[in-house]
This record gives sequence, C-alpha cells and structure tokens, in this order.
Amino acid sequence: MAEPPRLPPIMTACASSPRRQGKEAIALLKRNKRQLALLLSIIAFLSVGYFLVRPKLPDYTPYVSSSPAADGTKGLYTLLEEKGEPVGAWRKPWRSLPDTQGHTLVVIQPSFLTEQDRTAALRWVERGNDLLLFHSSPPPWAPFEFLEANSAVADEPAVPIADLQRPERASWTAAVRSGMRIEAGEGIEPLLQDKQGFIAARSSHGSGTVTMLLVPEWLENGSLLSQSHFELLWPYLPRDREAIWFDEYHHGLQDKPGLLAVYPGWLLAVLAQLAAAALLWLWLKAVRFGPAYTPRAWTVRRGDETLLAAAGWYERQELARDALMHQEAYIRSLLREKWGVRTDATDSQALGAAKLHGNKEDAELLAGLLAAFHSARSSAVYRSKQLVQDSRRADELIRRLERK
Repeated sequence: MAEPPRLPPIMTACASSPRRQGKEAIALLKRNKRQLALLLSIIAFLSVGYFLVRPKLPDYTPYVSSSPAADGTKGLYTLLEEKGEPVGAWRKPWRSLPDTQGHTLVVIQPSFLTEQDRTAALRWVERGNDLLLFHSSPPPWAPFEFLEANSAVADEPAVPIADLQRPERASWTAAVRSGMRIEAGEGIEPLLQDKQGFIAARSSHGSGTVTMLLVPEWLENGSLLSQSHFELLWPYLPRDREAIWFDEYHHGLQDKPGLLAVYPGWLLAVLAQLAAAALLWLWLKAVRFGPAYTPRAWTVRRGDETLLAAAGWYERQELARDALMHQEAYIRSLLREKWGVRTDATDSQALGAAKLHGNKEDAELLAGLLAAFHSARSSAVYRSKQLVQDSRRADELIRRLERK
C-alpha cells in the first residue's frame, strides 16, 4: 500500500499551532489562577451590588429651584447665587412674606394659586417689592387680560421674538408653548412679543411691580441656554435686590410651623422660666412622681427600716425578754424543720438531737442558748445589753441551721 503524501513543513506547523496555542493558554491560566479568581470575584461583587443596592434617582418636582433635572430651575438659581445675589427658597404662605422693601418673589409655574394668594401678593408688592410670575396659563390676575392664541404655534420649534424694550435687536428666536397671550390695556407695559401677541408684560402696583411672563419653559435647566431664551430673560431677571425668593410653597415644598409658632417669643420665654422654677422647686422638695416599687428583698425578708423600727419599739417598751422569746420560737421551728424536734421538746431532747444530727459546735452553741433562754425567763429583770449578747449567739445558730 502506498504511503499517504506528507504535508509540507509549513502546513504541518500551521496544523499544530492551534493545539499548541490551546496548551499555552491553559498553562497561562494555571499560572495566573489566583489573579483570575480575584478578578472574577470583583466583577461578581460589583454586579451583585449594582443590582441589589442600585441607587434610584430622586423624583424632583418640575420647576423647583433645587431640582437638577431637565425640568428643574436649579441652573438659574445657581447662576444668581454665583453672581452674588441674595437668593433663597420661599416655603411659606404668601401672607407670611416679609414686611420689607426691595425684595423680589420669583414664581415659576405654580401648581395652584388662590384668590387669597393673589391678594396677599399684591399687598406685599404695594409696599415696594416685585413679583415675577412665570405661568403658561395664569389665573385671572387684574389688570392683566388674556387672549387665546393659535394652537398650532405651540408646535413650532422656534418663532421670532421681539423685545419691545430693546427694539434694536430683531433676531431673537425662542419656543413658545403657551396657548395664551396678554391683551394690551391700561396700566400694562408690554415687554416681549411674538407674531401672535404679547408673551410678557409688566404692571405697577403701589411702589412695586408685577411682571407676567407666559414662558416658564425658558427657565428649565434643559432649555435655559437653548436658542435665545437666556438672552431674552436676562434683562428682566431680578438683580441688586435686598433678597430674591424662589417660590416653592406652591410646588408642595412647605415649612410647616410647629405648635409653639403660634405663641409670641416673650410668652414662650416666661413659660420656660416658670417650668424651670417648678422643676427646681420639686427637686428641692424631693417630690417624686410615679409608682414606688418595693425591692423583692424587702418582701421576702424584712427590710432594714422595718427591723430598726421594730427594735426601737421593743426597746422603748422595755420588751427585751419578749424579743429574745421570739428568737427562741424561731430557733425551735428551725429545729423541727431540720432535725424533726418538736417545738415543745425539753432542753435535753433538743440537745440530744443536736448531738445526733449536728456537730460539737452546734451542740455547744445550742446548749448555751437554751441556758440563756431559761435564765431570761426566770430572772426578774432582763436588760437590753444582755439581749444584744444573746441575740448575736442566736443569729449565729440560725445561720448554721439555715445552711443545713
């Protein structure tokens, strides 16, 4: 049989190269298996952490000055703050606006406005403050009157805008989504205009002004720098004011006053001093409140105060003999409990039981106590000093019997 043709050397090398490469790869993995295991562990840890503790983006309310979202107004707030303007967030009802002059309240697309809000705002403006109201569909607000615009205009990406305060510039373009326009009338100063009508105007009230702008979307973070929005608004934004407030109360962000906010400061100070004085008086008088819990040791065994009171009563009544007889009765009850000796047993019977069940010390101690009991009963006078000596020996015997 003819031998098969041999492959050329170059083809043999090419055929064996995949096998050689596989062996080299396996050897490389074996040499670096620790590093590979560490890398896989890190990837697994990061993957599990991402899916388990993935942080959720906060859901910001539109047109809020603290919102960095596309529909927030933090960009304008931050710009004024960087310019050194005294800006802040207003989160209280408008009836609580500060009774000062030179302040500006910026209201951007509020979610609700009541007649009481409008009355409080106008009263505040008349004192020498300014109100900037950005609203695409504002409520009735005298002296402003509104007209309906062509709904097709809202779909146009950009329309020419005329700045009536800067007529030399005629190349402004912006997007206007509002379906309303401001009607010209007495006491109305037009500011911005598109081909359908006025989109911004100003009116004077007392020493202050109210500026109505139908383009709140121009202030959004996502569109502030689009087209000519910022250039059109910048001349009418508040600057060099005592304070610039961004209204957040009508976006649901409110500072609710506490219970004590309805009381004047001087009354709260007086009440605090009276409370401190009452606590000091109670402390000096050692008055305590609440239940008094008796320690368990005072119910199982008499407490020290009870023992002292009983001892003082026996001493005043000169009842030392009776006190010793109580101890004798208790010792005889222990003898019955421990050794089975009857309480009416004679002294010799008690000593016999002590010698049988106890040790020599117990028998000697009991013998001395029985003699002391007999002497106390037979003597005409029994002193407290003798009671102390006999009672100490009785306590020693009681402790020995209770341990058995």
